[in-house]
Amino acid sequence: MKVLLNVVIPFYNVEKYFKACLDSLINQTEAFDEFVRVNDGSTDDSGNIAKK
Repeated sequence: MKVLLNVVIPFYNVEKYFKACLDSLINQTEAFDEFVRVNDGSTDDSGNIAKK
């Protein structure tokens, strides 16, 4: 039976750290099936970083 791995990252105004967080997730050795980003109304550039 295959185990599904889903990742959810809620974020709010973390522009300074968000790219490093996403890069770390992408470089994990365990593959994930779904990746969900939840923007809680950021007013900085976090939302644009999440879209890339």
